Amino acid sequence: MRRGLITLAVGALAGLGVTVVPGSATAAPGGGGGGVGSGGSSDGVITASVTYTSEGGPSGSGSGCTFRLVNGELSIENLGTVSWPRTGPNGETYHLWQRICPSGRLTWLEFPEREPRDLLPQLLTRLRERELPAPAPVFEALDPLHGWAYVRVPLDFRAGGDAWRTVSASASIGPLWATVTARPARLTFDPGDPNGAGAMSCGGDHPLAPYVPEVPGECSYTYTNASSTSPFDGYHFETTLTIFWEVSWTSSTGDGGPLAGLSTSASELLAVAEVQGLVTCTGSRPESGGC
Repeated sequence: MRRGLITLAVGALAGLGVTVVPGSATAAPGGGGGGVGSGGSSDGVITASVTYTSEGGPSGSGSGCTFRLVNGELSIENLGTVSWPRTGPNGETYHLWQRICPSGRLTWLEFPEREPRDLLPQLLTRLRERELPAPAPVFEALDPLHGWAYVRVPLDFRAGGDAWRTVSASASIGPLWATVTARPARLTFDPGDPNGAGAMSCGGDHPLAPYVPEVPGECSYTYTNASSTSPFDGYHFETTLTIFWEVSWTSSTGDGGPLAGLSTSASELLAVAEVQGLVTCTGSRPESGGC
């Protein structure tokens, strides 16, 4: 198809009282909670941008609008006919869609032939690099004056902040959308003590549970060694909290299912003290504290 013919086709659509929206078929994520790719066109080809949203379902520039496939022919006097679907210069197949919004505005958009699964790589990158929160380590039962833990005293750990929550991110290109959802499944505490009992994990609501001093929670660890034995600096253990996320996806076509899990981590230095008791003989009789 000649460039002049496509350009005139765009003009003909505009002459019908509708709006032609230029854009890009692929785009980098925008800032904040959502964004759209930069606009553009090539040889008069009308395309539309990938739109991203966070913490919600499919939306973006087409939110509240519906799409209708309107492949067919557009005849232009003295030039010929523009037909959809058509093959672009890169070998891809393009279709013409009409977008109808609640305001009554009609927009004609040409989209390359895609499947929702094509949106997954960009969505997972966005989820991993920008959306998933890392834990904000919180330790209960620390010494109120010095801020250290004690050997043989259960230490409760929590995810902290608002890290323990479900996170979703969506992307759409025209009528197609995909949503990726990550749910926190397990919180793991690595005590940083190579001579200790090893990492401990908990899940469910326990990473958010209130702290009860009399009863250690499911998210609890008991040190058996003071941090003076630490290979890190001889004073602190370098602890690590990790959230393991279960990831799944859904789409406009019904395609979806589980995906490979993800994880986010944060480290925190923790001093662990050991208290030793001193027994003093006060007499020869046991009832007097004798030895």
